[in-house]
Amino acid sequence: MTSLFTNVFAIGILLSGMFLMIGIMFLLLKYRDHTVKLPVDREQLLRIPAFGLQQQIQELQFDLLGGLTMAVVVVSFPFATESIQKHITEKSFPYLFAIVAVIGLIYCGRKTWKTFSKLTKLRLGHTAEIATANELIGLQALGYQVFHDIQADGFNIDHLAIGKNGVFAIETKGRHKRKRDSKATSATKGKDYQLCYKDGRLCFPSWTEIKAIVQVIRQAIPSKVQVSQWLTKATGQPVFASPVLVFPGWYVTNQTRPPFPILNHKQLVKTLPFIRTQSLSQQQVDAIVYQVAQRCLGKS
Repeated sequence: MTSLFTNVFAIGILLSGMFLMIGIMFLLLKYRDHTVKLPVDREQLLRIPAFGLQQQIQELQFDLLGGLTMAVVVVSFPFATESIQKHITEKSFPYLFAIVAVIGLIYCGRKTWKTFSKLTKLRLGHTAEIATANELIGLQALGYQVFHDIQADGFNIDHLAIGKNGVFAIETKGRHKRKRDSKATSATKGKDYQLCYKDGRLCFPSWTEIKAIVQVIRQAIPSKVQVSQWLTKATGQPVFASPVLVFPGWYVTNQTRPPFPILNHKQLVKTLPFIRTQSLSQQQVDAIVYQVAQRCLGKS
């Protein structure tokens, strides 16, 4: 019995780190699923090119990492188990190793918490941008040229739509929907998940963002200027980029006039064609499209 207890205790010590990490991720996942949800249903989005292959590649990458980890565990586990059993039977507990292990577990637990939180935000942002990109396909059917995730010196553009009525730099912001807000709005027969802009504030059902809209304005205006300057210099003709802020999955209303359009992703196709920031000929549109395409290819 003593030998069995020693074996079980030794294995428990070796697996304690893994159990701790799994426990933290399980609790965070349960808390996230209980309190919030994504603003749009990922299953209802159109599949992007090579989406199935991307998923298979990610799964195989995880399999490779799992195989590498398993190889280390298979080799070290028996020796580590025997070492712990020896310390227990000889009653020579390695306190220094234990302290180092506890400190390591605390560090790993904290890092797991931060990484999971960041992963949740990235997943939200990714879903929001995919939802916006899906709707922008409708603009392409109307003759617009659309580019995504444009990297340039000093600025980044989530989406750029180019048409005869102007150039639109579209910034997508993802916000989780809180499940308690859904219950509250259904009880009062209000609009589910409503976002209202009023006097420089983004008013969500249970919270208000002030710094966020200020930050967006500070980013959008310089981005507008930089994009305008870049395209003007590249094409040799005046180009004015108009910022647009999109919150996918939210019912967006405005009580006061916003500094630039604030829309739901499904409003893009119905709204942008009627916003005339600049009249461009087809030749001018082609010149702008060429410069943006070159930038996307890293040639300018």
